[in-house]
Amino acid sequence: MWLEELRRRERGELRARRFEALARSRRAASLALSNRKEIATTHHGAVNSLQVDLTEGRYLLSGASDGSAAVFDLKNATEYEAGFIAKHRNILLVDRQHEHGHKFVVSAAIWYPVDTGLFVTASFDTYVKVWDTNSTQVFMDFKMPGKVYSAAMSPIATTHMLIATGSADVQVRLCDIASGAFTHTLSGHHDGIMSLEWSTSSEWILMSGGCNGAIRFWDIRRAGCFLVLDQLWSQQGRRPPFLDSTMDKDQKNLTSSPPSKSNSVQQRTGSLKIVQQLTMVLFTGLKTTTDGMHLLSSGSDSRLRIWDIDSGCNTLVNFEAMRLHPSKPLQLAVTDDSSLVFVPCMGSIKAYNMWSGTTFQTFRGHYDHVNCCYYNSQDQELYTGSNDRQILVWSPATPALTEMEDDDKRQEGFAADEDNWSD
Repeated sequence: MWLEELRRRERGELRARRFEALARSRRAASLALSNRKEIATTHHGAVNSLQVDLTEGRYLLSGASDGSAAVFDLKNATEYEAGFIAKHRNILLVDRQHEHGHKFVVSAAIWYPVDTGLFVTASFDTYVKVWDTNSTQVFMDFKMPGKVYSAAMSPIATTHMLIATGSADVQVRLCDIASGAFTHTLSGHHDGIMSLEWSTSSEWILMSGGCNGAIRFWDIRRAGCFLVLDQLWSQQGRRPPFLDSTMDKDQKNLTSSPPSKSNSVQQRTGSLKIVQQLTMVLFTGLKTTTDGMHLLSSGSDSRLRIWDIDSGCNTLVNFEAMRLHPSKPLQLAVTDDSSLVFVPCMGSIKAYNMWSGTTFQTFRGHYDHVNCCYYNSQDQELYTGSNDRQILVWSPATPALTEMEDDDKRQEGFAADEDNWSD
């Protein structure tokens, strides 16, 4: 198949971007437990959070239940085992022995989106800390009123440096790195906030999932939330993508023009839509698609839902049976083309076809509950963290290269077994 696509590209029948998209999709669909790369962790507790930096796609940041956070270089291996298994050990570690380390569980660890000079950790010790990567010292910290369950920064922000935090308190707090102070307090939830996600199409839109069964949308430029999602307000199927000209126009209107009653939900931020919220469902995870058109949510009812962000409707995609942790934050992952979603399902990771809800593949390799997934779009690799304290790497299968390497190793082995008595 890929040879045919390569020939079509050579003949000019396939555009470069389309060829790249097909190659990425093919690699994502062939993920398997890597036999060429291994992350050697030093965590002594469950791995709760994973993220690769957004600038170089090189450094993997992890946070664990023992209060530690670590950074791994994914490009340069620390050592090679058996000649070809690349082992990556942490190049940076901050734990409880550090003078400014967290005392309890690190629930979230995220990179500063602009560069790798800073990273942020959130913990059950009620602190959110901003670290200087080079000196491994705390640059600033923020004291929260309760356990911090989640923290997030906008990947596309150009005008603010805000850290959104969700805790056992009922308010979402925004911390400003530039000033070192709280700039916003978003009130509306009636219980703790388990999950947070920034929009990938607007730097001003924030989504929060509460323990009381509500997903709320906020425009941080205005007071109050402007949308509460409702599972009974639905639309069938996937909405067609916007044309580039339409997306550019909408983005321009979003940042410059006043809200309009007839335009998209992202522009209707002046008034709150009153809808029936999801009662008795604790939202454990939120994830937006790369194009910013859809939001995925996981809940304590072991169900995955896809929401149309523009209309606020439930798309009614019926995902096959899954079993999710009912009371712990989960980190979901989505491929670039939004074709697959990776979901931690107890001791395994399930990849679902996003628009049919069918199970595409089940990844098994961990010995305990899986807490987090992160899909690296640059290398098309999946990283997963679990209660077994391990970080596993799932890489695209390369059978031809694998066979060639195995043949080389086998020949080297035969040469090593030869002696002076051999014919």
